[in-house]
This record gives sequence, structure tokens and C-alpha cells, in this order.
Amino acid sequence: MDFLELIQTRRTIKEFLPRFVDWDQISKIIDAGRHAPSCGNLQNWRFIVVVDDGIRQKLAEAAFQQYEIVSAPVHIIVCVEPEKAERYYGSRGNQLYSIQNGAAAIENMLLAAHSLGLGAKWVGAFEEDTIKKLLSIPEEVRPQAIVAIGYPKEIPPKPPKLPLETVTYFNRWRNKIRDPSKYMQDYSVIIQRKLNALKQQIKKPLSHVVEKAKNQFK
Repeated sequence: MDFLELIQTRRTIKEFLPRFVDWDQISKIIDAGRHAPSCGNLQNWRFIVVVDDGIRQKLAEAAFQQYEIVSAPVHIIVCVEPEKAERYYGSRGNQLYSIQNGAAAIENMLLAAHSLGLGAKWVGAFEEDTIKKLLSIPEEVRPQAIVAIGYPKEIPPKPPKLPLETVTYFNRWRNKIRDPSKYMQDYSVIIQRKLNALKQQIKKPLSHVVEKAKNQFK
């Protein structure tokens, strides 16, 4: 699958099949997370793999009763160590960079799961203290997400996305450009547009001639 297509076809899976997921696939997903960018290459993330049925049930309870994730046979809890980033980058490292590092790892994992024919759900709503106590996570470490992984029971339809021109500005906030290709001096796109317009102009008289010839031979 083309990488952009992989991104566009990824979905948040809510229901999973009762089917085993082997370690080879899980290790590839974690490895994808491990290769995400991080501030100063600190890699201040850790991954807890949960396959125990009872613990997964308690994780769902801690995630405000999102019991649908219990059907996913594997939960990966993505944790970050903010203090490591704070040593080098101060409060910004603690409050922002660590969150960005974890999010980058999570997104890599979601795409890796999709590429392997698996489905995943990013769960960020949960009682943090309960999760930390359940999994013996140290006080200085923060769980950022539960990534539920398994074989999807069904693929949801594509959710609506805002158009590119709605979310894109140039040079300053809310500044939009009518023709970005022209502004960026992407002449290949401009030339292709003109060629396509020329083809359409040629097709119209040709189709008229063909139609006229057909009528003569009726």
C-alpha cells in the first residue's frame, strides 16, 4: 500500500475479533514506535504490553468504562518520562516535548498496526492514578495512552475531514492563497492544467464531428 494511502485508510477500530495476535506483529508495532522522532533523540518513552485478560478488563474500567477495548487481545500502554526532557529543556520539555514524543510514537504504532492488517484504538481518556497503581508505574512516569490492538471486527467508514484549503495558511495566520501552485511557482502543475484544458477544447469539436458522422450513417 502507498504510504499516503496507508494514512488515509487508517481507522479507529472500536470492536475486535476474538483472534490471537502473535508477538512478531506486536514487536513490529512497538519497533515502529521506537523509531519515532523525539526531542534531542531522548526517546523518553516506555511501552507496557498487556495481554492478561483480567488486567485488560481493569484497564477498560479505568478508561471510564470503555469496555469495548477488552475485546482487543493486546493493550500497549505508552508511557513517557517527563523528567528526562526537563533536564535538557526545562518546563517546555516536561509539559510539551514529552507529550509530543509520546504522540509521535503512538501515531507510528497505529500506522504500523494498519500496515500489518490489524486495527487499533488510541485511548487517551482514563484515570491516570488508577492506571499507574494497576501497572506499578513509578510516580515520575506518566502513562499517555492505551493502544488497543487486534483484528478489526469491522472497518468504520471514513470520517469527514476538513478540506486542505480550510486548514492551510501561508506566511501568517489566516492568510490564504487562491492558487498555491502558482504562488509556489510549481510550473509543472500549471503546464499540466493548461494541457488538460487544451485537451478538453480539442475533444469538444471532435466529439461533434463523430456524432455528426454517426447521424449520416444511420
